[in-house]
Amino acid sequence: MRERNGTTAIVIGAGMAGLVIARVLSDHVDRVTVLERDRLPQDAVTRRSVPQGRHAHVLLARGQRLLDGWFPGLVDELVQAGAVPLDAKDLVWHQAGAYRVRTDLGFLAMSMSRPLLESTVRERLLRQRSNVSLTDEAAVDRLILEGDRVAGVRVDGTEHRADLVVDCSGRNTRFLDQLAKAGFPAPEVSAVRVDTAYGTRIVRRRPDDLDGTLALVVDDPTRGHRMGTMVPVEGDRWIITVGSFHGDVPPTEPDEYEDFARSLPSPVIADVLARADAFTPVLSHRMPTSRRRRVERLERTPPGFVVLGDAICSLNPVHWQGMSSAALQARALGQAVERHGPASPALAGDFYRRAAKVVDVPWKIAAGADFADPRTSGPEPTGTDLVNRYLDKVLRACHTSIPVARQTLRVQNLLARPESLMTPAMVLRVLLAARRSPAGVEMPAAPSARRRPTA
Repeated sequence: MRERNGTTAIVIGAGMAGLVIARVLSDHVDRVTVLERDRLPQDAVTRRSVPQGRHAHVLLARGQRLLDGWFPGLVDELVQAGAVPLDAKDLVWHQAGAYRVRTDLGFLAMSMSRPLLESTVRERLLRQRSNVSLTDEAAVDRLILEGDRVAGVRVDGTEHRADLVVDCSGRNTRFLDQLAKAGFPAPEVSAVRVDTAYGTRIVRRRPDDLDGTLALVVDDPTRGHRMGTMVPVEGDRWIITVGSFHGDVPPTEPDEYEDFARSLPSPVIADVLARADAFTPVLSHRMPTSRRRRVERLERTPPGFVVLGDAICSLNPVHWQGMSSAALQARALGQAVERHGPASPALAGDFYRRAAKVVDVPWKIAAGADFADPRTSGPEPTGTDLVNRYLDKVLRACHTSIPVARQTLRVQNLLARPESLMTPAMVLRVLLAARRSPAGVEMPAAPSARRRPTA
C-alpha cells in the first residue's frame, strides 16, 4: 500500500467493472467508496441492474488472470462454491460448418454463473481490502460540479465528496449528459446495429450429457447467424443460451425454444434440452447495438471524473468480452492514477488514451465478426471485408489444425493480438489447413452429443 495522504475515490456501481476498479484504486487511494443503487442480495442471485446476469457468461483467460492476481484465493473459493474448472480441450465448438479440433491453452479456467462470480468477488474485495467500503440502495442523483471539476456525488440530497469519481453505471450512464449540459463536450459514439436477441434456460446437468464440459455452437452468419452456448455452472446446472441477430428472436415457449436450438448446425445443445429437467422458464434479453464512446477524442474533460466499462465500450455479448475488457480498463486506470494521482487534471485524458488501446482489440474482433452478417450496419472498421474473408479460412483451418485452433483461442481470449494470425508462417498454415476442412460435407454428430429420444 502507498503512503497515506487522505485521498478518496467514489465508484458508482457495484457490478464487475465497479468491483475490479475499487480493488485497483485501493492500491493508490486511501479510501474507496462503492455506491450501488440496487439492494445487494446475500446469495448468488440475479439483480435488477444486471439483466444479463441470468444468461451464459464466460470470463476470458485474460480477464481471469487479472482477477487471480487481484484476489488471491478467488479460484479456490469459486470451486468450493461449485464453479466448474474448464480446460480449453473440453470445448465442443462447431463453427464455419464443422467441429473445431480440440486444443488447450495450458491452464484451467472457471465456469460459473455471473451472480456467483460477482458475489464472490464482492465479498473477497471487502474482506481483503480494509480501505474499501460499499453502500447499497444508494442511487446517485448527480455529480457535484465545482468550477470545472467534479468534486463528488449527491445521493438523496446528501453530498459525498471525493478526489475522483469513477462512473461504472453502464452503457446508459446519465452523468455524461449532465456534463454536456454543464458545457463539457459529449464524446462521439460509434454504434454497430446487430439487434442481438437471445433466450436462456437453466436445466439440470447430468454426468452423461456431454463428453466435455462446455459446448458452443455458431452458425455461418451468411445463413442466418443463429448461435447457441451451453456452460456448466454451480449446482449441477447448465446455462443454455440461444440467440440470433436482426430480428430473429428465440421463442419463449419451451417446445418452440427447443426447435430453435434444433435449427443450429450441431445437435449438441438441442439433444441436452430434449432430455433435461428445466429449472427456469425461457428468459429473454435483447441488445440493439454494440456501442463505443470515443472518450479518447475529447478535448476537454472535468478533473475528478472518468467513465469505465460498458460506458466506454459495450460489445455484442455473444463475443464474451465485456468482463475482461472492464478488467483491462481497470488496470489502465490504475496505471494512470499511479502516474498522475487521483485529482490530477491530466488523469482523465491519459486514462482515456490507455482505455482506447484496451478496447481497440475486442472492438475490432466483435465489430468485424458482426459485419460478416450483411444485415449489420454502422461504422465498419477499415479492411473488415478482407479480414472477414481471411477469418473464414482461419475458422475452417481450426477444423483440422491444432496450431491454428490454439492461436485462434489465444486471440479470442485476448492473450494475443489478431495480427498474430496474419504472420507469413501462420497464413501459409491457415491456407493449407483450410483446404482440409470437412465443412460442406455431411458431418456426423459430435462424439459427445446424445441423440434426441425418439418414440
